[in-house]
Amino acid sequence: MATRMWKAVAAATLLAGVATIATGQERTGPLALPAGPFNVSILAGGIGVERDLTGADALASAGSPYTLSTWVRPAARQDGEVVLLTLGTGEGACRCLALHGGRAVVRDGDIRLTGGAVVLPGRWTHLAASSDGRTLTLFVDGRPVASRAASSSAVATHLSVAPAKAGAAHFGGDLVDARVSAASTSDREIAIRAKARPDFDLVQMWRVGVGWPFQKQANIGLTRQQDAWTLPQTRDGAYSAPVAKPVPKQPALAPIGPDRWQINGWELASATDVPGDGAALSRTGKPAGKVWRAATVPGTVLTTLVDRGVYPDPYYGLNNLKIPESLSRQDWWYRTRFTVPADAAGKKLTLVFGGINYASEVWINGIRLGGTRGAFIRGQFDIQPQAGENIVVVRVSPPPHPGIPHEQSVAGGVGENGGQLAIDGPTFVATEGWDWIPGIRDRNTGIWRPVELQAHGSVRIGDPHVVTDLPLPRTDRADIYVTVPIKNDTSAPRQVTVRAGFDAVRVERTLTVAPGETAVRFTPAEYRQLAVANPKLWWPNGYGDPAMHDLSVEVVDAGTVSDRKQTRFGIREVSYDLSLFDRAGALRRVNVQTTNGALSGTKLIDVRHEAIKETPTGWVESLTTAGESSPAVTQIADTLPEPHLAIRVNGVRIAARGGNWGMDDAMKRVSRERLAPYFRLQKEAHMNIIRNWMGNNDEDEFYDLADENGIMVLNDFWQSTQNFQVEPDDPSLFLANARDTIARYRNHPSIILWFGRNEGVPYPTLNEGLDKAVFELDGTRWFTGSSNTVNLQGSGPYNYRPPVGYFTNLATGFSVETGTPSLSTLESIKSYVPDADRWPLGDVLAYHDWHFSGNGDTKTFLAALDTMFGVATSFEDFERKAQMMNLETHKAMFEGFLGHLWTKNSGRLLWMTQPAWPSNAWQIYSWDYDTHAAYYGSKKAAEPVHVQLNQPGNELIVLNTTREDRHGLTATARVTTLDGRELFTRTDRVDALANRATPLAAVPLDGLFAANPMVLVRLTLNDAAGAPVSENFYWRGRDTAAYRALNDMGQAPLTLTAAAPVGDGQDRRVTVTLANASQTPALAAKLTLVDAKGQRILPAFYSDNYVSLMPGEKRSIEVRYPASIAAVPSFTLRGWNVPEQRVSAR
Repeated sequence: MATRMWKAVAAATLLAGVATIATGQERTGPLALPAGPFNVSILAGGIGVERDLTGADALASAGSPYTLSTWVRPAARQDGEVVLLTLGTGEGACRCLALHGGRAVVRDGDIRLTGGAVVLPGRWTHLAASSDGRTLTLFVDGRPVASRAASSSAVATHLSVAPAKAGAAHFGGDLVDARVSAASTSDREIAIRAKARPDFDLVQMWRVGVGWPFQKQANIGLTRQQDAWTLPQTRDGAYSAPVAKPVPKQPALAPIGPDRWQINGWELASATDVPGDGAALSRTGKPAGKVWRAATVPGTVLTTLVDRGVYPDPYYGLNNLKIPESLSRQDWWYRTRFTVPADAAGKKLTLVFGGINYASEVWINGIRLGGTRGAFIRGQFDIQPQAGENIVVVRVSPPPHPGIPHEQSVAGGVGENGGQLAIDGPTFVATEGWDWIPGIRDRNTGIWRPVELQAHGSVRIGDPHVVTDLPLPRTDRADIYVTVPIKNDTSAPRQVTVRAGFDAVRVERTLTVAPGETAVRFTPAEYRQLAVANPKLWWPNGYGDPAMHDLSVEVVDAGTVSDRKQTRFGIREVSYDLSLFDRAGALRRVNVQTTNGALSGTKLIDVRHEAIKETPTGWVESLTTAGESSPAVTQIADTLPEPHLAIRVNGVRIAARGGNWGMDDAMKRVSRERLAPYFRLQKEAHMNIIRNWMGNNDEDEFYDLADENGIMVLNDFWQSTQNFQVEPDDPSLFLANARDTIARYRNHPSIILWFGRNEGVPYPTLNEGLDKAVFELDGTRWFTGSSNTVNLQGSGPYNYRPPVGYFTNLATGFSVETGTPSLSTLESIKSYVPDADRWPLGDVLAYHDWHFSGNGDTKTFLAALDTMFGVATSFEDFERKAQMMNLETHKAMFEGFLGHLWTKNSGRLLWMTQPAWPSNAWQIYSWDYDTHAAYYGSKKAAEPVHVQLNQPGNELIVLNTTREDRHGLTATARVTTLDGRELFTRTDRVDALANRATPLAAVPLDGLFAANPMVLVRLTLNDAAGAPVSENFYWRGRDTAAYRALNDMGQAPLTLTAAAPVGDGQDRRVTVTLANASQTPALAAKLTLVDAKGQRILPAFYSDNYVSLMPGEKRSIEVRYPASIAAVPSFTLRGWNVPEQRVSAR
């Protein structure tokens, strides 16, 4: 029965592509004796099979008889020893059948026998080892080749078939009829087995570790409303009244470029209140319907209804519960009017909708133009205007499966992430409710992107494509390839001239284009000026300037400009260090230059399900056949223990640190003015990478700001977690949105790669369709199906963990998601949680993502806080203690990453850096631009040149993540007691080489802890002239309970002075000086910029905050805020043991 069941399972696994996602070895439940037969194909770079055995105690005992046997066909000659079949474990004694240098070997405890001829690759050979408990014999092809007296050793009841161990040689080839039995086998029986050769062509082989699994289960979310008693409750009316905003005055058509106008003046009405159809509503005159409101466009339905005072601000308290779910279950009408401008007279006109969620039908002047489906595809409609006023109406439908949001509370917990809305991808799937965003009542339905009127001739331009190629490792030249898609709208050929130019470069070509679409390509081979000498390159933040270039393109028809477009691009080349399988089953560490592959028309990486395979340290993709021999794929030496990604930009490995953006704003209010401060906060925190989670941030402003700030983007499409979320049910719709998105944004240098799915590989139609689209429309970037696990680390953890873990075993390699609770500032929380609902912690804070269950459960955070600092007595006390944890934990998350740069780690992204609304889960700053201690811990750790202590050994490390060596630095470590008494000091001279961590001797904290359970550590790094380069500060305890001593520290009054603000470009700048004239160290001193009424001035950008000062120490901090803010600034100051005060800037 066991044998027949095993063969059935193996066959099903092979046919269905099923494999385990657990890293290391293929494992299922325990196996009963006899164990086998196994018919397996094994990759040399892959994994083996592991099984615990039941009922095998007698077999595993000392002196027991046994037989190991298998048919073996090696794929290649392998040096060293590769194990085929094992009883026992790698940690203890084993009975092992193996090959060493191609010769058969059996090991039993300390006994080792070898013999027989070399087992040849590509040929089947029968091997066996048998013991009667007293004598061990080795057989090759049925003949005994070695034997000796030996009592069998005691082993664990565990079976391994071709076990793999990271860093050790591993068998590659085929095993048939591999088995173990609890009896010795006679020479005659083994000879009979060897002669009875199977028909190997008929054996169904299990390809172990080959093939990514398909989805087999899904969460559909709530099917009814949650129990009413689990809904969040308020103690003091956590609601506010609606407040109507003034309707901005805008022209109906606002010029945004030559022959381009943004269409304004939209009105909104519920379709349930409006009789008639689009044809009638798009006629001149007053439209039917009870209530038409001035609409916020670009914007969502909910944004309009909040702006017009129909509903309250959903971000305050529990206001979101006062907004009906019916908004996502009805259609909406948008209507506007315009007169064609004189500049467009005689030209063809096109309406361009930048994005509508979810589906739309468009009419003008009584004529239906067409519609759109999916939130991320443009709608482009040619129109025939009428004289005078033209009326445009759009019927917008929400996603058809809006689902039912779970409302977070203490009793109800965090709930499941999402549900049925995922069926409708491409859309804003998270708006059904996630553990960082509540259910958004309209699901972001509406005309959320701008609407344009474009004028042009009969030949128009599509989306230009710019490819930049460097002769890496050299960067002194760049080859620029410009492709201009044009469309001849007439029925006859047209002779046209296509021109393109950037910087001082100009190219043009005259050609005859047939009706329909034509691509005009300019290459350096034909246009020498496109080989640019000494180009200004785009670099990620911290590695150089993110230089951008403006490209202008026009097409001239019959002597007149028919159409023109402008775009921006950066000159840079991305390549990827990856471990990939080849056809022989070997794992190769290579650098892949996808741009070079695309230019030669060669796809280099195979991302199909069957090409994804498991190694002992993780899943990886494979090289294509062409990729194996392509000069765009080069072998590299690497020290990373895991097969993970390392990103190279312009040939330089980038220490990728940053975080995920689940959504820029929960209501998709995404103007450049609103998003720019977030990007500035990221840049000033030395972050250089953002993941555009689930593609929720697909808009021009996001990518423009990423480009300008040197922020790399890992770009998702719109499918969520495998085996958790339901899958999109319309692949054609999905791929149409994807193709438009790729063509629209491909020139942005910030986009580094494309992810097909959050945490899992899309089903094959989507996975392979997306791969094809990226190769055809982009080609310069890696497309990979999953945002984690495949050539990347798995996700998490998301709850609080002791900081030491981020140096040792958490989020190693290239980790795309890891997070910890992150309470906002007291000042920020006061702005959206009423006083009575703040303490004790309750439903309103839970609703704002202070989790009492789920991935981000704050249980471990609260337990650590109580142990380290004592149980909080008020919300103010709780926030003060939480910020101490925020500071140290977030600093450790990046110091742990950078302290093992390139030896263990290549990238680490927080889940998350950006909040979509007033949240307290994971982010490093608040939705209102306030910055809590998590921000400054992250900023400190990620600075380009940095001095730190690695945990747990307290090694002193100097980080230099720039492209320039830093010679002649001095690093000083000073350890004191809590009252400032010096316990240890040491100064080291160090040369910090570029883009690496330089280790120095450890600081002996463990020895100091014996007499001083709690100490303070001050690190400084100065340049050769003595100027400060980096400083760092820690409070360190022998154990968590030792931190209680911080409660006994005396107060440390600080002297605070603030100079008068001065203009500095678009900023006002204030220099604040803190001085500690007391005899007590001051910990975590926090400045807050406020106006005369004590209200925070935001955004504000602090060079540092939550600073600690030793007695006699002074620190200057620069604070910048927008010059448009006329308020007279003041500063409040508070801290761990710093008395509160307020000082005006003057």
